[in-house]
Amino acid sequence: MTTGSKWPSSMFGDESARGDRFPLMRPVPYEPRAAISEAGSMGGRPRTGLTINVGSGGMCLLTDWEPAIDQVLRVEFPMPAVVAGTPTLAEVRWKRPVPFGRNGLYFVGVKFVL
Repeated sequence: MTTGSKWPSSMFGDESARGDRFPLMRPVPYEPRAAISEAGSMGGRPRTGLTINVGSGGMCLLTDWEPAIDQVLRVEFPMPAVVAGTPTLAEVRWKRPVPFGRNGLYFVGVKFVL
């Protein structure tokens, strides 16, 4: 199903993979790193995204830049009821531009890397 805005019903990937996701909207500091498939440790400038939902295996972020698939992010994972975050690595699995003419904003699905 589409809503007339290029949003297919499968826009956010496999629904079964999101079964354990819970809504959580909170600013999340993160820093781009090298893609897992690349050698080296390229760092990027610190940024802030907004969590859309989180689960045991990953989360969806709203970002103001377009990361590459397999891009690694160092994320300060939000901890409810705690002021500090827990740093973890997350790999970009999918990305979609935000519709409605908002250029430069992306929904980004990340998988936590152990």
